[in-house]
Amino acid sequence: MLNKYSALFGKTHAMFGKLLTTENYYELMRQKNVINIAAFLKYRTDCGKAFDGIDESEIHRAHLENVIRKSFLDHYRKLSYFTSGNIKGFLKIAYLKHEIESLKRLFRVLEMEGDTAPAQNSLLFLKKYDMLNLENLAATGNTKTFISNLEGTEYYHVLRPFLSEAGQHNLFHIEMALDMYYINLINRKKKQLLTGLDAKIADHSIGTEIDVLNLMWIYRARIAYNLDGNAILRYLIPGGYKLSAELLRELVRINSRDGFLAIIGNTEYSNLFLSEPHGFFELNFSEYMYRMHSRFFRKYGFSIAAVLSYLHLKECELSNIISIIEGIRYGLPVDRIKSFVVGIAG
Repeated sequence: MLNKYSALFGKTHAMFGKLLTTENYYELMRQKNVINIAAFLKYRTDCGKAFDGIDESEIHRAHLENVIRKSFLDHYRKLSYFTSGNIKGFLKIAYLKHEIESLKRLFRVLEMEGDTAPAQNSLLFLKKYDMLNLENLAATGNTKTFISNLEGTEYYHVLRPFLSEAGQHNLFHIEMALDMYYINLINRKKKQLLTGLDAKIADHSIGTEIDVLNLMWIYRARIAYNLDGNAILRYLIPGGYKLSAELLRELVRINSRDGFLAIIGNTEYSNLFLSEPHGFFELNFSEYMYRMHSRFFRKYGFSIAAVLSYLHLKECELSNIISIIEGIRYGLPVDRIKSFVVGIAG
């Protein structure tokens, strides 16, 4: 195990040392506009390489976000060179999460804007599918047409049931279906490809994500929208780390927020649901996962955690930068922007 991960350990620890610091984040939050943020990232951080050939003085928000996402992809590709065999195969599946997040982002834009043109750069991850016509996808005007135009990809089979459903307000269910597809796929590949400590780390990480996705789904569906319990059960994802199927079924039967929190209060996830408004569930979860992967990276460096945990921390950095861009765009003060940034002190 030591020899197997020696090169990867060295590479990830060098890259870890270049992640943005708390001081970097505060400097970013004090910038006045997108151009200033781009200049800071280009000249004073490890993201600078992603700006090659780009004039930061002419950059706009959507372009900057795509540059940052490209930086993350570049890091993933670099680390893939230091892996082989089953580990490389598992990382390839793990990366699908980012394809799916791009796809979910397109559906959200479609819901808000009526077409996907504002997020055309998110179509780039679909270039690997030769049978797709990206121009047709970019010109899509509604959800069902978009799904139809995905024919030839695995995502079409996941989303095809929504073609026959009545009503237009099923964005949340589409996102849940994509999340379930990813979780089920990576769980299956984990069992096929990983053993020993690598499997235990993946179990912990993926299982924790399943636990929290299930909790957030139950809370929203049952407490916020009072959906039928049988409908909720259909969307629960198996394979959680700490929460039993029996406890989840008990939560589905609860019809009050206080009852839900009383049960959750006896689990290690209780703090995730203490903040208001409800949107902070995701932020609490992100902070929880950030701390978990920081711990894994330091404790299990000579294992798959060297790359899985580093990439998760890099992903948090990407999300933090985008949150800061949005905060500055809306003129929020530093203290308010800070509440949307995970993994910083003070």
